[in-house]
Amino acid sequence: MTKRLVFWTLPLVASLALAGCSAGSSDQVPNSSESTSPSDQQGNADEPATGKTLDAAQVENIASKLLEGDPAVQVIGNEQMQPQLSAAKNAKVPDGIKPEKCAELNAKYTVTDLTGSVAATSTSSSEQMGKVVQIFSLTDEATRKNVHDALALDDLEDCETVTIEQGGQEVKAQRQILPLAVKAERSLSMSTIMDAGGGQTLSSVAVQALDGNNFVLVTLQTGSMQPAELATQAVELADQAFDEIKAAQ
Repeated sequence: MTKRLVFWTLPLVASLALAGCSAGSSDQVPNSSESTSPSDQQGNADEPATGKTLDAAQVENIASKLLEGDPAVQVIGNEQMQPQLSAAKNAKVPDGIKPEKCAELNAKYTVTDLTGSVAATSTSSSEQMGKVVQIFSLTDEATRKNVHDALALDDLEDCETVTIEQGGQEVKAQRQILPLAVKAERSLSMSTIMDAGGGQTLSSVAVQALDGNNFVLVTLQTGSMQPAELATQAVELADQAFDEIKAAQ
């Protein structure tokens, strides 16, 4: 591959994955202890959130540690993140998704409003792989509930293969929910394989997890690895993030 990777994930917060990626680069347009489905890790959204909310310095410090040693690492702190979160709040859910019922499913399980959070993003980008790690310490119970409910997705309802219209072109994507264990009360992991044209495919894995007041989103994308290999790294990064969060509390 000759240019840095463009991130695209579905669902939960596709707009935020794109926002974090574009901010992190100026030229950007399983090894778990057991297999666990998202429903196996469900908590009760009506119960008070546990754990302390982190401040901006703590969140940025955690984000900065997660991709240490990677190439072209950039860290975006809360001050820079907030304008992006405000813009994403009113962003339209990606359209042009077919079949139509899959567009409806995506809209149902998409959260674009994370303004009720203290946030930081760490990105790295190379010709082999792009990574985005986002940390959100949620300050609003309604936001926490929205994230909690969106992570309940456990069935793609015959939407494993979808077509997305982007820039007048149709892109086919194959998606799968991955039964991975994450150190969090609720999580959703998904792989996506996209036809990039010219016989090339892009594989991505998004691990999204909520524990107490803290939400972690890890997105990895490459043209040279299979989703299973990506999943191992993505879960490790998510677990590392929660370990750092607990140490900071």
